[in-house]
Parts: sequence; C-alpha cells; structure tokens
Amino acid sequence: NIPDLNRGAIRNIIDNFDINFSDNNIEIIREEAFLNLSGLNLIDLSNNQINWVSESSFTNLPSLTKVDLKHNSVSVSLRAFNNLPNLTEVNFASNNLESFDQNWFYRTPRLKWLWFRENNLRSIPKAAFINLPSINQLHFETNQIEHIDKDAFKGLRNLQRIYFAQNRLKSFEINFHTPSKLIYMGIQFNNITFLSDKMLETIRPNLLKFWVTGNPWQCACFDKLVNWGITNNIFLAFMCVQQESVCVYPKSESTECIERTDDDFYNEFWSNFGNEWTCTPGPDY
Repeated sequence: NIPDLNRGAIRNIIDNFDINFSDNNIEIIREEAFLNLSGLNLIDLSNNQINWVSESSFTNLPSLTKVDLKHNSVSVSLRAFNNLPNLTEVNFASNNLESFDQNWFYRTPRLKWLWFRENNLRSIPKAAFINLPSINQLHFETNQIEHIDKDAFKGLRNLQRIYFAQNRLKSFEINFHTPSKLIYMGIQFNNITFLSDKMLETIRPNLLKFWVTGNPWQCACFDKLVNWGITNNIFLAFMCVQQESVCVYPKSESTECIERTDDDFYNEFWSNFGNEWTCTPGPDY
C-alpha cells in the first residue's frame, strides 16, 4: 500500500540489485526518488496507480538498464529519464497514453527498446524519435493509430523490429532509413489494402519475417506479396490459428495492385479486425 515515492525513497545502496514495487498503490514518483544507487539494474513499477512521473524521477543511475511502468495511468514529465548511460528498455504498455514525447528522455544514449502496446495512441508524428538514434525495437500493437508520418522514424538507422498489429491503419508508406536493417515487422489486423513497390523494396534487404494477416488486401496485392516473399525468402505470416486468409476485389481494375480510396471498394468491405481475431506471436516476436 505504498502511496508515493518521494525524493530519496530508496537511497545510498552501493550493491548491485533490482527494485520490485509492482502491485502496490503508488500514484506519484517524485524527482530523485532513487538517489545514490550506483548498482541499481532494474526498476519494476508495473501494476500500480501511477499518474505522475516527475522530471528527473529516474536520474543519475549509472547501472540502470530497464524500467517497467506497464499497467498504470502515467503522465510523464520532460526529462523524467535523465542521465542514464546504460538504460536500454522502458515499458509503457497499458497506460492509456494518448501521446508520447521523445523529450521524456535526456542523455540516454543506449535506449533501444520502447513498448507502447495497449494504449490509446492515434498518430506518430514526424521525427518522433530523432533524438533517440540508438532505438532498434518499437512496439505499437493494440492502439488506435490511424496516421503515421512518412518521416516518423527519421534518424533510426539501426531499427530492427517494429510492430503495429491491431490498429486502424489504412495505408503504410514509411521512409525507413536505407539500407533498412529491419528484421521483423508486423502490420497485421489493420485496414491496409496496398503496399507500394517502393515500400517493399525499402524493407526487403534484411527482413526475415513480416506479419500481414487480418488486412483486407486487394487480391492482386495479396498475390504480389506472396510472390515477393517467395522471391526474397521472407516469411509472410498470412494466417492465424483457425483463420483462413481472404482478399477483396475493388470495383474496377481488379487485376491491378494500385493505391485506392474508400470509394473504390464496396461499402463496409472492411472492419477493425483487431476485435475479432488474435494472433499468437512466434518465438522471435
């Protein structure tokens, strides 16, 4: 029943250790709540009631590698994560976030993984991570994302894994850094009907697995994706357990895989698949 973490709530420990405060009633993390802890490796604050993370709540912790904030309702101040030379992963899953800001992080040169799954994000703006060039894995599954700026991931030269399953995307045209280092990518259970040749060529060089099931692909685009995967030895995940892949025909030029508007299809040809089916990710997800 811990309510808040005030300044120096945990302090002056020199040994290597982790902190687990999961499943309490913490609401506020104040500046320098973790003070003079040179050997602190991990902080687990999952399943609390956290609604405020102050500036420099996590600061000057030279050994800290991971912070877990999943299952809270956080509002995060700028530079809440400050001067953390070895921080590699922060988990914001299931927090009702409607937006995020890369300026939550300051002097975190090794930050690699960010988890935003199961929030209420609606868009990803231009250069959203340009100040965090070490990022190589991003999770946006199960949000309400409708728009991604073409340059949202500008500056991420080492991005290897990115996942958008169960959102509301109707198009997917992203200027990933070239040559792309993407290995795994998921866009399953959106409303995507088309991917351009340029997009496929951009993500092709190192891609091993591409989750695409649960989208209303134009049949010509479905065929193109299958052939592209076979030609480039890329595993395309088209199916889930107890679900068969389907494709849709547009009103005209049905044999052509081209970008179309909603009016080019019959009414109500798509729906938000995320509420109907769930894929079980593979071991490399």
